[in-house]
Amino acid sequence: MNFFVSIAKGIDSPSDSIPVYHPNMLDIPLRVGVSGATSIAKGVAFQVAATPGMNLAWQSKGVLEDLKTKLKEEPVDVFIEACGEIAAAAEASLLAIKNHAHVILTNARVDVTVGQTLQTEAHQNGIIVTSDAGTPHGVLATMIQEAHIMGFETVQAGQASPLSEPTQVLYEMAALANGFGFLLPEGGMTGPEIASLDETINAFNLESYGETPRIDYVRGPKPGGGLYLIVKPKFDLPVEQLTHLRGCQLGNGPYYLLRRDYHLGHLETPKAILGAAAGQPILSPSYPTCDVYASLEEKLYSGTELKQHHLEAQLCPIDKNRIPLAVLEEGAALTADLDRGQDITFENTRLVETE
Repeated sequence: MNFFVSIAKGIDSPSDSIPVYHPNMLDIPLRVGVSGATSIAKGVAFQVAATPGMNLAWQSKGVLEDLKTKLKEEPVDVFIEACGEIAAAAEASLLAIKNHAHVILTNARVDVTVGQTLQTEAHQNGIIVTSDAGTPHGVLATMIQEAHIMGFETVQAGQASPLSEPTQVLYEMAALANGFGFLLPEGGMTGPEIASLDETINAFNLESYGETPRIDYVRGPKPGGGLYLIVKPKFDLPVEQLTHLRGCQLGNGPYYLLRRDYHLGHLETPKAILGAAAGQPILSPSYPTCDVYASLEEKLYSGTELKQHHLEAQLCPIDKNRIPLAVLEEGAALTADLDRGQDITFENTRLVETE
């Protein structure tokens, strides 16, 4: 009987013995552990349990002793840090690395503050440390990689923020810059106000950037929020390709806008898990260029213990004399009188020992 006829009739088809293939289903499910009791941790745990090819081994409440026991008694392939506190996240991640688990960071503050330390330790143990795929910086990293595959080079990566310059955006953009070696524009991010995201390309002096991509953000587009790349082709394009780009509503060049309206948080975490297991991080802190520092919101005097309301966050190039904002938030006191707007440095500040 003709092979195709046999399939049509369902008689003795050679495919009868072939199992049905389910995308993303692994022969041996990846064992995943989640640390934290935050809403992010709960969302990640739910998503892992619902994803074929993954097994939620456990969810720790973030207590170090509990985590030590779980990692020893129930080893995991991938560890997701979602406790929300920098010091606790650092300790938990180092512990996971020593127990040979790849680490996924869900908090940009952790990436920026201790990411380089974690990366060094991970490299020595043959382990991947990566940002989560569903964070703004993780999504932008994926967009950059996709743009590269499509023949574009990134000129600027940014966020559309309805606020002026929220601290969380600064950390997310710093994490992205430190993963790719991107730079701030001269004088810092500018955050021009625009009416629509389509205006983004014309809101910056792109020709002044030189060869190194920049990070920035835009304010006020409707609808609010979103992520974007400004890119340009790596090579001169033929007329047919230019016509195709116009047909895709990407514009007339030489710069093009690639955009995404939302990042999806824990819904995208399985991409980071699969990538880490395959040795492919979404975004790793490899080329530090900037950090989030702070200046004073008001004049303060020597001996004053610094509180969050005293501090104005600033994203700046790496400055070894200044104390990162995340470190200041762990406890610090001034050792000199400082005026409003002055930098907080190791020379004029004493870090407070905390338990």
